[in-house]
Amino acid sequence: MISLKKITTVLLSAVLAASLTACGGASGASSGSSGSTSSKGETATLRLAVQYGLAYAPYAIMQEKGLIEKNYDGDVNVEWTTLNSGSAINEAFASGQLDVGAMGIAPAITGITSGVQYKIYSNVSSIPNKLYTNKADINSLSDIQSTDQIALVNVGSIQHLFLAMACEKELGDAHALDNNIAAMAHPDGMSSLLSGSVALHLTSAPYTFQEDDNADLHEVYDFSTVWPQGNSFIVGLASTSLHDNNPELYQAVVKATDEAMKFIEENPDETAEILAKVNDKDAETMKDWMSRDGVEYSSKVGGVITLAKFMDDNDFITNEAPGELSAYVYDGVEGD
Repeated sequence: MISLKKITTVLLSAVLAASLTACGGASGASSGSSGSTSSKGETATLRLAVQYGLAYAPYAIMQEKGLIEKNYDGDVNVEWTTLNSGSAINEAFASGQLDVGAMGIAPAITGITSGVQYKIYSNVSSIPNKLYTNKADINSLSDIQSTDQIALVNVGSIQHLFLAMACEKELGDAHALDNNIAAMAHPDGMSSLLSGSVALHLTSAPYTFQEDDNADLHEVYDFSTVWPQGNSFIVGLASTSLHDNNPELYQAVVKATDEAMKFIEENPDETAEILAKVNDKDAETMKDWMSRDGVEYSSKVGGVITLAKFMDDNDFITNEAPGELSAYVYDGVEGD
């Protein structure tokens, strides 16, 4: 069995070492002066990293519409970076190369409990996560054999945590399927499932929608049974340096995120056009995906304490998880 405690310890040791040395950040993260420090009359710099996909739609709107610049009373240069995982964003935060980032709630909890200097400033999205297979004889978690590989994005990712929660509920052991995991990016996982090189794929929207629509695949498990619709999937994080040292710019990020979510709700056609460019899809497809059940953009966080306790109880984190929401979020953030 994969030793989650060992993996997490190694990962967090590397993250904290990067934090202490302030060097060697994630590939593609920009260097330069922090957005947390700027003198009056100077142009502030804000370093911001997101990931790919439908779940990050508010950030695509923020960038396209210049909403951070609009909400900041001064000049600001926003440096946008796209990274491929929450662990890469955690590394960039820990090495002092990011002011704002967005990632799954699970790696965010890992970072906070390990001492990375950030907190959640807003929820971003909640989207469907499901498990699909190309094998007719797999219809439940108990049908999965030791030779059946499950593609998911990374060990310790939010998808891995969803699988563990389902395993605890259905099989009585959160780590029952750890040895079945094959870590790969969402599009690679879908390709592997379609080619038959893996038996199962645990993924999130929009890949869930594409696999839903494929007659050669069928759904094995819908993780809304363990992570109810509306609970946090992607959250936005801001460094304590930004929050404490440049509250005006921090508030501009908060306001821009809220404004982007409102824009998505009120302007579905234009939103689809913007997302079509970012995701290399046609606007009609993007509009369809965004209208499907389970796709929500909201600033209210959900399930943080529940997930943190589960991670603590099942050795997904090395340090004890605080039981108070204030340990994970900044003042003014709603949720549980």
